[in-house]
Amino acid sequence: MKLFGKLLIAVLIIGLLLPFTILKGPDGKPLMRFSDLKLPKFSTPDLPEITSLGSAAASASSNNGNVIYKWKDAEGNLQFTSSPPPAGVEFTVKEYDPNTNLIQSVQLPAEEIVEVADENDTEKPASPLDDVGSVYSPEKIEKLFEDAKNVEKLLNDRLKNQSAQIGD
Repeated sequence: MKLFGKLLIAVLIIGLLLPFTILKGPDGKPLMRFSDLKLPKFSTPDLPEITSLGSAAASASSNNGNVIYKWKDAEGNLQFTSSPPPAGVEFTVKEYDPNTNLIQSVQLPAEEIVEVADENDTEKPASPLDDVGSVYSPEKIEKLFEDAKNVEKLLNDRLKNQSAQIGD
């Protein structure tokens, strides 16, 4: 089994190297070059710029804090905060809409409360999900167990029949 694993790894490595070495295009050059392999460029999303600090403060209060301050700390690390940076630090202000890319919720009908006629009656209030039913009803579970016992009985009978034919 170890030999099979080693052979499989060798075949995979050779298969990965084929487009870079042996397989050639119509122009006689390899199909792929290592210089063609590049990582995608990752960047932060573009948020709308707020031009002045006075409007940024007004916007922050009117948008309930939907403002991001972007600045660099003393060590040169990029910081994103919802509160203004310390005084004397150069920063930019970006505003965002918190409702972007949200799925609106669905209003469910209010549940009606059914009056209980008798104290011993355990009837539940009507629910919109009552029509759906449950896949775990006791009747279905009992039938599942009966079916499993019947399958087990058939398999045992088949084993006895095969044993009898073989002559055990």
